[in-house]
Amino acid sequence: MIYEELKNRIIKNFKIIGSGKILGGILSALTLLIIGRFLGVKEFGIFSIVISIVEILNIIFSLRVWDTSVKFIGENIASKNLASKYLSYSFILSSTSSIFSYFAILILTLLLPIESLDISEDIKKFILIYSFAVLFISSNETIDGILRTFDRYKEIFKINVFTNLFRFCLILFLLLSNSINISYCLSLYVLTYFFGLLLRFFILSNVMKNNEIKINFLDLPEKREKINFIKFMLNAHFSNILNLANDKNLGVVVVGFIAGPFYAGLYRAARAIVKIIRRIMDPVLEIVFPELVKLEAEKDFKNYKKIIVDSTKLVSISSIIIGLTIFIFAPNIISIFFGEQFLDSESALKILIFAMIAHNASYWVNPSMLSLGRPDYLSLLTIITTTVYCISLYFMVEPLKADGAAASLAIRNLVTLILGTYLCTKVIANKS
Repeated sequence: MIYEELKNRIIKNFKIIGSGKILGGILSALTLLIIGRFLGVKEFGIFSIVISIVEILNIIFSLRVWDTSVKFIGENIASKNLASKYLSYSFILSSTSSIFSYFAILILTLLLPIESLDISEDIKKFILIYSFAVLFISSNETIDGILRTFDRYKEIFKINVFTNLFRFCLILFLLLSNSINISYCLSLYVLTYFFGLLLRFFILSNVMKNNEIKINFLDLPEKREKINFIKFMLNAHFSNILNLANDKNLGVVVVGFIAGPFYAGLYRAARAIVKIIRRIMDPVLEIVFPELVKLEAEKDFKNYKKIIVDSTKLVSISSIIIGLTIFIFAPNIISIFFGEQFLDSESALKILIFAMIAHNASYWVNPSMLSLGRPDYLSLLTIITTTVYCISLYFMVEPLKADGAAASLAIRNLVTLILGTYLCTKVIANKS
């Protein structure tokens, strides 16, 4: 494969999906802006804690299927029959694990005395409302991965825009009807996941029809192929469980339980603003992973390394430019987005800027490990970084509150960048 052709395809797809991410990100930010302003810091913190608790439990109980689907379908995309089998098998696994995850969360919520944690007397009710979302999350991720494998980034653009627009319209309806509360806000997030699933199924059916690939739940891979699929998926799932220590969920929950919902609200607001830096990385990750899978299958490690280097430069430079802008105008941005009641989140926001730049610079580590067939190395990396992050949270959140969570994340991301670079370099050198 000529590298310039590959690079041009990546740039083209980046423009498409990047535009979708930006438009979707603006609508998502406006949705959170409205929720944060009208709920206030403490209730916004409760809202964030509930979402984080459910998503952490879903990571534990729902199998991580999408990246395994991308790998196995991508490696066999020339064989429509085999691709169809892996496609059908992916949906069976993602749907089954989602149902299991929902009931597991339901049982835990009803049995455990979580209302005694002094977060909110309605915490169980809120968790039960948002838990419906786990029925759709895994299937949505799997379909997105499949669409990327078939290079259908225009469709992903439409999904990003329409789902975020749908959610924004729902929050506007609540605003106009003066009905904004935690229960309704959680419900509209669930409805958005369901709407996204319906939209994805419609788009996927057209893509499969155009590629003459059928979904037949009775025609599945052979026993050995199933075993290889499940082994890879369980390794990836195990790594994902270990990776609970991420910037989205664990930090919010720990701050909420140790420092209280008020500080969880401040931390979540800072995260919402700095998320624009991560938005730069998301489309690159989604585009590059399927390309790395194909290049690894072709044993073209020269272009494999070029993609990683060039894409990392692009992501890092863009992240630094946007990060500096947010850093300089931090108080103004917080006031405009969430109001003066959230100004105490400024210091956490500035620390998170540094954390997100380090995170984006290491974006390629996970997809590289998976495409190289080394989920064991990914598990090792995740164990180390998770341990570092949890220890940092334990010692830093109580004295520093939201700032402690932000600093812990920065430490974790730096360790990921340094250790991940070492491990990936070692694996690529052995395969070249």
